[in-house]
Amino acid sequence: MTTDSDATARATARRLGRMVEPLAAAVYFAPEAQERYQALGLNYFEGYFCSRSACLGAAPWRVVAGVFAAFKPAVVERAVTGGWQKATPEQMLDARLAGARDQMLRMAGEPTDRFLAAADLLLEMTDGVDGSGRPLFSGLAGLPVPGPDDPAGRLWRAADRVREHRGDGHVAAWISHVDSAEITLLSEHWWGIEPGSYVWTRGYDADDVAAARGRLTERGLLDGDGALTDAGRDLREQIEVATDRSEREVVARLGDRADELFDLLTPLSRAMLGEGGYPPESPVNLGRHLAS
Repeated sequence: MTTDSDATARATARRLGRMVEPLAAAVYFAPEAQERYQALGLNYFEGYFCSRSACLGAAPWRVVAGVFAAFKPAVVERAVTGGWQKATPEQMLDARLAGARDQMLRMAGEPTDRFLAAADLLLEMTDGVDGSGRPLFSGLAGLPVPGPDDPAGRLWRAADRVREHRGDGHVAAWISHVDSAEITLLSEHWWGIEPGSYVWTRGYDADDVAAARGRLTERGLLDGDGALTDAGRDLREQIEVATDRSEREVVARLGDRADELFDLLTPLSRAMLGEGGYPPESPVNLGRHLAS
């Protein structure tokens, strides 16, 4: 039985995920970050995997593949093994923070009180939260938080913690139902984007995709034309609901300040959408939701 309070908490959690995604994940599209990774000798894929996993130290590729979960392991192996031969975790953490800060200043403008107010609310929501079963969140929680004299860096770090807290919860929500190729295919349909247009970004090739579609069809989650069945749609929604519920401690800490937080975040999140920032059409957080 779903209570009104449970439904409200889940709605808040889902909106929070959409709001922090452009703030935290725009760094993956930031030329300011890419230039720093390239200066250390890393290509794009090495920079992505090593910068994001650097909060775990120089973790071997099998650990990174397990934590990130949604990527083809062979892709992770090449990127992580190559990246850690060129740079240290400390260098990658510094480059990532500096790139994110410079990108935010470029796109969102000079910091205002809004930056610090939003950052402080997000930090209150995650400070001291139990990290059990949340490897990326736990890694980030152990990093120093930039002070008030660095509003952009402080906001980005706060948003990244919230984002990876949800991300860890999302992996836990789907891993017992589907594998990484399958969750990506289900999500493409659930988001309403062109089938096959996102799964390739996770490193899967045509044979991998065909095999995953076959498995989903055998289970009745896709029909003969490759479209979501009612069962497939229900499963994907159940996974998202479970992800929302995994945010219960974070949302509970926000209490009755959700409107205040979303008012602070909305213009900042919108500012991070666009060229050199977070793609407005990205299905991951439905950037269209923010752009509307």
